[in-house]
Amino acid sequence: MTVLSRVLDPLFARPRGLAGRLGGALMARGNAGQERWAVRAAGLHPEEHVLVVGPGPGVGLDLAADAVGPDGLVVGVDPSATMRRLAEARCAVGIAAGHVQVRAGRAERTGCQDASMDAVISVNNVMLWDRPAGFRELLRVLRPGGRLVITVHRHVLGVPPQQVVGDAVAAGFTEPELTFRERRVIGDAVQLLLRRPAP
Repeated sequence: MTVLSRVLDPLFARPRGLAGRLGGALMARGNAGQERWAVRAAGLHPEEHVLVVGPGPGVGLDLAADAVGPDGLVVGVDPSATMRRLAEARCAVGIAAGHVQVRAGRAERTGCQDASMDAVISVNNVMLWDRPAGFRELLRVLRPGGRLVITVHRHVLGVPPQQVVGDAVAAGFTEPELTFRERRVIGDAVQLLLRRPAP
């Protein structure tokens, strides 16, 4: 592990402690545009059930909860206890009302039932997955016709975006739409939309 990766690991990769809380604050600010895009791209409707993989400090979780309303359900799974605490604080009203849940988990092991979700959203998280296993799990939890929305900073992805598309299609996803959004400060955002095939 390089010096830089040792510094960044507790901030972003596996957030924990004071560094993780600082990383969460930076994520909330730096990822806000991607979070808004992802929730819009998911086309959420009232009463739908949504899984947010790696919600970090909970910005997208909160936006998704607003979109599906009090009769919907939004579940956030994150392996970091620090991030879960930040998300719980941000989404306290929804959690108290019973339509937001935050729990331990990751793309490869969500704890959700088969075909229980209308949409899955992931912002700046796919680079941490075992992608084949993660895509298989997300396909399992999506209802037929369900949507998967992924966006990630291109500079942290670590592989060509087309490889991510290939892994998703190999797992059974269809209708991939891969786009890129130019940004002046952080660099391009990779944006990927997919569906679980309908019967």
